[in-house]
Amino acid sequence: MIATKMLEGNVLWSYDYELNDKKRFGWLKKIVGLFSFIKPMHTHEGNILLASNGLFISGDERLELQLSQIEEIYMGFDDVFPASAVKNFGAFWQPIRIKSYLSYSESQTIYLVINYNGISTDNKTWFNTLIAMLQR
Repeated sequence: MIATKMLEGNVLWSYDYELNDKKRFGWLKKIVGLFSFIKPMHTHEGNILLASNGLFISGDERLELQLSQIEEIYMGFDDVFPASAVKNFGAFWQPIRIKSYLSYSESQTIYLVINYNGISTDNKTWFNTLIAMLQR
């Protein structure tokens, strides 16, 4: 089967364990939302492609998630990525959290901010498209 390209864009992203690094993001989570023109919390940047068979990220690190590996997808804030870490406390966008299986006993969680322009993102479009693809 040939994969069909669905969406593409730029992405700011992190693994959950990176955002939980208190030395790097501990105090930042509480005040970063007070400053204008600061990018959201992230440790990686690159390009993202959603195809009919998975999610592909390239940039400073490569990541490939097959749709069959995705266990959970959520759009919103949590303890790892709080609303206080976002300009306007998330009034205009929320991060996407994806939990996926690496093996039967190992999983990973990533947070995505897609096509961030300083005010808003395309996260809602990506989230809705991913949900529709996973429900097939």
